[in-house]
Amino acid sequence: MSKKQMAKPVVKPKYLSDGEIRKEGGYSKTIFETLALAYKPFAGRIIFFLVLGIVGRGLLLANANVIGYWVDELVGKSTPLSGLSQKGIITLLGSMAFGGFILTVTFRTNFSRLSARAISTVYDEVTLRTSRLPMSFFDNTPAGRIITRFSSDYGNIFRLFGGPLAEFITIIFELVMMVILISVANPIYLIFVVFIAVMNFLIYKLNQEKLRTSRRELSASRSPSIAHFAETTQGASTIRSFRRQKSFGERFERLDRYFLTQKMNTTKSLISFSFQMNSLTALLLLITGVSAYFMVEKGWATVGSVGVAFSFIALSGNTVQMFFEWLTQFEEAMIGVERLDQYMRMDIEKGSHLPSYAQFATGHPVYSDSVEKYLLHRRLTEDRSASVQVNDVWFRYREDLPWVLKGVNFEVKAGERLGIVGRTGSGKSSLIQALFYLYPIDKGNISINTHAPKLSEAAQGVDLNLYRQSMAFIAQEPILFQGTLRFNLDIKDNLPDERLLEVLDQVGLRSWVLAQPGGLLMKIEERGKNLSLGERQLLCMARCLLQEAPIVIMDEATSSVDPQSEEIMVKATEEFFSDRTQIIIAHRLSTLAKCDRILWLQNGEIVALGPTHEVLPRFKNTELV
Repeated sequence: MSKKQMAKPVVKPKYLSDGEIRKEGGYSKTIFETLALAYKPFAGRIIFFLVLGIVGRGLLLANANVIGYWVDELVGKSTPLSGLSQKGIITLLGSMAFGGFILTVTFRTNFSRLSARAISTVYDEVTLRTSRLPMSFFDNTPAGRIITRFSSDYGNIFRLFGGPLAEFITIIFELVMMVILISVANPIYLIFVVFIAVMNFLIYKLNQEKLRTSRRELSASRSPSIAHFAETTQGASTIRSFRRQKSFGERFERLDRYFLTQKMNTTKSLISFSFQMNSLTALLLLITGVSAYFMVEKGWATVGSVGVAFSFIALSGNTVQMFFEWLTQFEEAMIGVERLDQYMRMDIEKGSHLPSYAQFATGHPVYSDSVEKYLLHRRLTEDRSASVQVNDVWFRYREDLPWVLKGVNFEVKAGERLGIVGRTGSGKSSLIQALFYLYPIDKGNISINTHAPKLSEAAQGVDLNLYRQSMAFIAQEPILFQGTLRFNLDIKDNLPDERLLEVLDQVGLRSWVLAQPGGLLMKIEERGKNLSLGERQLLCMARCLLQEAPIVIMDEATSSVDPQSEEIMVKATEEFFSDRTQIIIAHRLSTLAKCDRILWLQNGEIVALGPTHEVLPRFKNTELV
């Protein structure tokens, strides 16, 4: 491959202000597939409670028919209740009301519970896949957008599917039962019900695209301000140091106004839709009332049947209006499903697999139970060290970016300590990214003990996670997570306290940990904010020791720590990792003095690779030029 070879230009889609893709038109089929997958395990129980619900609503609404028959009987008409006494009719009404109430409550309680459980699996399944998306996704996607998907969008979904969906279905039950009961009272009034439904449907269709678009715009407009706010909080000290509060504040206000404008537009659309529905309902009730008067005058209907039918028509007009208003809220929840479904359908990282407990069949590779159990206690090698082979590696972060590694070839022998030097931007850290296969390698391959990771079903190689577990990594910026100290040290949560304390003693933190409230269960704040930089780096060193990986990689691990911490870390490389393969990147050349060999990188190419006493002086001389 030529070094001057350029990538083809990538055609980019239309974006909103933070890179959010604008979705238009109807929903994709995958959204309904996702909902079907979520509700399938609960389908039998949901159908049972749906039957209870429709019977319950039927009993409650049928009270109006019983009362209508009762009125007709009082004026001397023959009805199906002619054989019942007044007390019997009252008992029947009470029994129907009580039975309908019990069945309706049973339906709504249990359906809401099952629906909440079903929709929660969508969140879990999206999380499983998002955590396995390629690193390029997280590089190109603002944090605010991801946060919005898992907070606001999921909140919109749960607000409907988690409970109110039962109310929406109850409205559908009411409409079905009203049609049946109006038919029993006087079939002529079905004409009015159909007319009401058709007119409301036309108004809904007239506003549907506008409402759907405005809600999509609203959902997309949340993430820019959230992303900017997250960026601001992370860089608060720098912003204050450079007195840039005003410009950051103005930008946030601009993004927030953008969101509020979209929210106002959505609210206006909803108010307009509601006004149209209310106006139509009022007009239809007037028409129904006038027609009822003439029907009684002409003897086409009895007073009781007209009372029942008019009550249902008045109620159905309001219910139909509620149905379409709920339908617009349902669309808001569907937009939330649509946005989460986009993440769930993305291609995950090459070589990665979903765990065996993943429930949705989305076409992604999934571990079988047997393979998962096999890999749980499996290691790539039982040796204390391993070799690394880098074969003609060409690497870049995106197709539209220049090469950062160009035809790199070298091998690290088992147990060898290799130092890597080079100026800023020479490709040192990119080489580490390539070693872990965090990004696709365009050409060539990297292997451990000649075993490369398997990145596709057709390829040969070892499991990607098994490959990565063979390397322990200490970065320049120590990463700790919110939780306990034990949680941060023991990755697999299977080591005894004695082993943890032994390693903490090796890095000089045993006494310090035992002096803390809770000891190994002491609380670590987000990013380890309650610890000093040196303490965080030493804890990362301890975590690396506990991993017992045959290969240890350190990327500027000592560049930001105090001399005492640096001394401990250098000692670790010489003593605790003496039987491991070590790859060390450092700007402090004294840290590399005891390496076996030095790899010198410049502009993504190897300038020199050889013994430390030969390469390091040459590099020092070029640094002085």
